[in-house]
Amino acid sequence: MKKGKKGPSLLSNIPCRYHYLLVALLAVLVYSNTLKADFVYDDRPAILTNDDVLGRTPWRSLVTTNDFWGNPIGLEGSHKSYRPLITASFRLQFAVHGLKAELFHGINLICHVINSLLVLKLARQLRIVEEDLSLFSALLFACHPITSEAVCSIVGRADLLNTMFILLALTSHISNANSFRTILLAVFAVLSKETGIILIPLVISYEVLFKNPATKQFRRDVTNYLVSLFIICYIRLSINNFQSPKFSKNDNPIAHESSFVTRTLTFLYLPIFHLKLIVFPKTLSFDWSMDAIPKVESILDSRFILAAIVYSLGLKLLLCLFRDSKTSRNQNLLFLMGLFTAPHILSSNLLTYVGFVAAERILYLNTVAYCILVGFAIEEVRRKFHAHDAKWFPVLILIISLFSLKTLQRVQHWKSEESLFKSALEVNPTKAHMNLGYVFTMQKKYELAKFHYQQALRNKGNLADAWYNLGILTSKSSNSTQEAIHYYQKALQSRSTFAAAHLNLALLLHDSGLHKEAYHHLNECLQNSGENLKSYRNHLRTQATCAYNKGRLLQKSREFQEAIESFKLALKIGGAHFEHISSVLNSIGTCYNEIGDVDSAEKYFEMAISENHVNSYLTMAHLKIRQNRSYEVENLLKRVMSLAPQSVTVLQNIALAEFQMQNYNRSLLFYRKALSVDSNHLESLHGIANLLQETQNYSEAEEYFKKIMDLQSNSYSAYANYGAILHLNQKYDLALKAYDTALLLNPNDDVARENRKKLIRILRRKSNL
Repeated sequence: MKKGKKGPSLLSNIPCRYHYLLVALLAVLVYSNTLKADFVYDDRPAILTNDDVLGRTPWRSLVTTNDFWGNPIGLEGSHKSYRPLITASFRLQFAVHGLKAELFHGINLICHVINSLLVLKLARQLRIVEEDLSLFSALLFACHPITSEAVCSIVGRADLLNTMFILLALTSHISNANSFRTILLAVFAVLSKETGIILIPLVISYEVLFKNPATKQFRRDVTNYLVSLFIICYIRLSINNFQSPKFSKNDNPIAHESSFVTRTLTFLYLPIFHLKLIVFPKTLSFDWSMDAIPKVESILDSRFILAAIVYSLGLKLLLCLFRDSKTSRNQNLLFLMGLFTAPHILSSNLLTYVGFVAAERILYLNTVAYCILVGFAIEEVRRKFHAHDAKWFPVLILIISLFSLKTLQRVQHWKSEESLFKSALEVNPTKAHMNLGYVFTMQKKYELAKFHYQQALRNKGNLADAWYNLGILTSKSSNSTQEAIHYYQKALQSRSTFAAAHLNLALLLHDSGLHKEAYHHLNECLQNSGENLKSYRNHLRTQATCAYNKGRLLQKSREFQEAIESFKLALKIGGAHFEHISSVLNSIGTCYNEIGDVDSAEKYFEMAISENHVNSYLTMAHLKIRQNRSYEVENLLKRVMSLAPQSVTVLQNIALAEFQMQNYNRSLLFYRKALSVDSNHLESLHGIANLLQETQNYSEAEEYFKKIMDLQSNSYSAYANYGAILHLNQKYDLALKAYDTALLLNPNDDVARENRKKLIRILRRKSNL
């Protein structure tokens, strides 16, 4: 390669041994703030609610049955993304340090630093640019804004590790070819992300460009690569049951476009759109779905004309390079062009539809080749104009500085969900407003949340999730049942299989007295298997919760046998990690107890106790008291006290149990403890008042009955009980007033009326005396 005229420059004068250190420092500098970031966007379903990550499934499920999001990969609705190496890394981190976001982000940052160093190594190995511009290319990659999604989003680790294995394979292959090592790294790349399959074609292209095809070694290596490519593809497709994933219209509206011309023109433009994101990364977004990119509907559209021009120039360049493909320069350029374009082909929608229109994270690997090509372009211009390095140094520093500043800004966007979604309001307003509504709901800023959901619905009126979230929001903020019912109904009009909407609507309808309609929606919730849904695991959790709530409603209606069946269905659907499992077990025990099957009741109470369900300890204690097995109660009460020593409900129930066993002093002690936690706890006030009355401590009992009456000023029974204790304490005038008030509130209170008659007789006898 002919050298350009040299002049002094900082890049040229930096010793080569410091180049790697400089690249690592820049990568750390621009991305260090990711260590302060939280779990955002796709991190939630991939990590925070993924049973594979949280250790709730066997390790083998990561490899044999589940997709990246924790759903069975064989189901129709599965995303079909298979990245067990990434899920395993998440699971290992969770096992070591739990859900500490900064440590998850730290691993991503380390991966990006390694990749930046590998870019420098690859640029040097290809010898297509001078060492100073190899350094520039690596620095450009380290700070390029288009890499921000892959680095800042924890799920972007798939792109980071995929790229790492590909770069490790390419750099080691160039240094010392070894087909076994390359194939092994290709397997690791595919286990990180599907696009890793591109490694083997890249290595084959390197062999064709740089090796002698007449040699036996060449034929043997290429044969090995082709056979391994076929085997890896076959195994990978078999994991999917040879099915393609199905994506919703919101994820990829272009794929659902009925016009073949519009689909074709738009998909031909999308690679140019991605190219623009790399070259001019001014406007970036966490999501380019829905209508963020308008359709290309005519060949006269300027975007299609631009695409045609770029394709024509690219084809012309390739033809020129192929005409003289024997030169080292052209061979390297062809290889870099392949590295730049090939990874994008798999995710371009041109071969098969994918779950997005455009995405920044998929450009991470492409950016490697782009940055080296930029270095080559600067080298060519510098050589053509015989420019000194010193003259180019300010330009290179300016480019690095501008890209670093943009990346620093983008890192701040990715710091929290609120800042991330706000940054996309102009690009993808519908999706941004939707997500901001969720964020503000979690922050309990209900008016702001409602505003953003309404904005999303103004842009797109059939968003089932927006209507559903408005229903939840209305229930929380205004308690307007009818309005919430309306929102849930709108959600079901947009998506009739929306299980969570059926469940919430059913509960509201039941509270409104519409029991038949409520059970209809509960049954609808339980009917859909969910196998065609992307969020299959969440759907199952919702169905289990639905069965649990249906059982509770049946239990309230004293339909105990039907309630038991529904509770058992909840256990079957929810599995071992169902969040309400202990409550379900306790409820089954309660139902069996109500129908007189004490043995079954005790069995389920014991199962609930094994889950440390507090209420089950208490229920079991009361059951054993009724069975005259008081000798077993003390241990149960001790265990429940150790679980919830400051729970007023626990203290009150222990006091009640001691009362039932006629341990009045201990009962009084626990009632006083309960009231020290909550002095207005009605059950405890009733209990201690009755206990004091039972033990003939009428004077003190009167204080508690009065407090109950003060707290329940509209309760006829409170006045009646207060009247009774005044009656016993011979405060007849006050007792008469209390009885009168009780009968005014409830004229049908026969006990109060009878006690009043007795009191009148006493007053008459006294007056006669």
